[in-house]
Amino acid sequence: MLAVQPHYDDNDIACAGTLIRLCDAGARVTYVTVTDDLAGVLDPSIDDDEARRRLVAEQRAAGDIVGVSGFEELGWADAAGLHRVALRDQVVDLVRRYRPEVVLTVDPWLRHEAHSDHTITGLAVSEAVILSGLPRFRRSEELTPHDVGAVAYCFTDDPTVVVDTSAVQDRRHAALDCYRAQFTDEGLARLHSGLDRVERSWAPSGATHGERLKVLAPHRLHVGVGG
Repeated sequence: MLAVQPHYDDNDIACAGTLIRLCDAGARVTYVTVTDDLAGVLDPSIDDDEARRRLVAEQRAAGDIVGVSGFEELGWADAAGLHRVALRDQVVDLVRRYRPEVVLTVDPWLRHEAHSDHTITGLAVSEAVILSGLPRFRRSEELTPHDVGAVAYCFTDDPTVVVDTSAVQDRRHAALDCYRAQFTDEGLARLHSGLDRVERSWAPSGATHGERLKVLAPHRLHVGVGG
């Protein structure tokens, strides 16, 4: 799986429990972070280089808890305006290099989503999924076409599956505790309690907690027809 997120903490806020379960089952999950995430760093006294080091260190610590296999940073400036086509092409190259069965990203069609880093990332990744298997698109001798089996969206209003994350709640919340640069203690406590509340409400029958994802076949991403 390639898990493509706008900011360093999005995958873990959205669906760390699901990702833990996948890694425990033997999946190789690579986190791809689109922006440098600097806009949300709360301490104005530290310079940008130190802020970047802290963000990377926090993500690596959370990734160790989740079981992530690798990390990629694309280096776009946070909240500065992403170029959708250029980002799409970067993701196509990553898909062809890693050759994932599944690509995960944020749902660009989330109701009321106002952060352009999220909407543009979701749309760019979605288009990359449908283009990465075309042999005449971005021809390269080194990176050959690859068809993705499914695309999964987190932060979605329109789920197709709810994953039982009851057994991994301690690790799910421990991963969140790694992210300190963009949260006060009070803010992080609110995040924990808010996620616990909604994930209890989403829990499938017989479970205590659940995470919602929208999982689609790639042909659903263009006109909606196909095999």
